[in-house]
Amino acid sequence: MNDKVIELLGTGASLGGVVLSHKVLGSVWTRVTGNPPPAKNPDPSETWTAIIIWSVITGLVGTVIKVAVHRQVAKMENKSQESPKASSQAEV
Repeated sequence: MNDKVIELLGTGASLGGVVLSHKVLGSVWTRVTGNPPPAKNPDPSETWTAIIIWSVITGLVGTVIKVAVHRQVAKMENKSQESPKASSQAEV
């Protein structure tokens, strides 16, 4: 597969994964706390502790997803670059 196509698919997968995880985390947060996540809750009485915890959790999960997807994309790019070399060596 073309490296640009792999890169675009990786970016799309990364964005999709982050959006999906944010929705899941928001649902879990609401179930556990009984309140919507601080990012969508305009309530001025929201505690800074809740805001910080929400930020850390979503930032951590989002970063892990992005890194995992980009590592997988790098592996796919390496395999696609190695394939022509292997076939050309086999032909010799």
